Amino acid sequence: MWFFPFRMGARLVLGILVVGIAACPGTRPQNDMGAAQAGWEVRRDISYHDGDPRRVLDIHRPEAVEALPAVILVHGGSWSRGNRRRMQRVAEKAVERGYAAVNIEYRLAPENRYPAQLADVLAAVCWVRTNAGGLGIDPDRIALWGYSAGGHLSLLAAARPELAAGSTCAGVPAEVQACVAGAGPTDLRLLGGARPVKNFLGGSPEEIAPIYEEASPLLAADSEHPPTFLYHGRNDWVVDVEHSRRMRDALQEAGVTVELFEMNGGHISAARFAEEPINRAFDFLDRSLPGT
Repeated sequence: MWFFPFRMGARLVLGILVVGIAACPGTRPQNDMGAAQAGWEVRRDISYHDGDPRRVLDIHRPEAVEALPAVILVHGGSWSRGNRRRMQRVAEKAVERGYAAVNIEYRLAPENRYPAQLADVLAAVCWVRTNAGGLGIDPDRIALWGYSAGGHLSLLAAARPELAAGSTCAGVPAEVQACVAGAGPTDLRLLGGARPVKNFLGGSPEEIAPIYEEASPLLAADSEHPPTFLYHGRNDWVVDVEHSRRMRDALQEAGVTVELFEMNGGHISAARFAEEPINRAFDFLDRSLPGT
């Protein structure tokens, strides 16, 4: 992920910093895409869209017969890199907490520009709901969870389920019942036309202003938004914490159940080392998903 210039009123903070793969939730090397732990069931490399190898997912779940709540995990990486390994740590925690984890990959920019990534996240939601019976998942207890660029996509998909492609979802609802987003950019207009954003959207804010507005979760916040848990490092120089603060305020104003957990540290430390926000997020899901 890159440092994003962030404008607050007349103030403009400038700079670009590559921080690499560590920008999203880290993995535990000894478990990274390895064998399932005792008591786990893992299904890997499942296509959720027409056999496309770029649109695949892994499913981690406890060995249980009852229909479980599910979290669909969306990795970060400036919309242009990364894979589902970045969310492996959250997948492991999900199984420990009694959830099924659906860890997805999606098409990347700049080869595939917005709204391809949003369409893929929504297609994954539809696929999970369609196949819930065979997966041991409750179709009425599905949450999205992403970090950084994945946080952005999770918030946007939670806010705009109507943008799901008709041919992919074929009448299957793309709505989710909750959302978790860590350090996600929420107003793309504030990112100063940084290169990762232009690669993602296809131009500068001046060239394609309506696209920047459409792709900003903050501008889509309304009373229909599902309950949402946000977490963010106060010293994040990659995605300023104001993105999450403004999203919280907008959802509160709309009457949506929302919590923001702020912690010390920045983009990397909040993703890789902080256990507390992950535990708090699952506590929030336990309270927010119906019947959980």
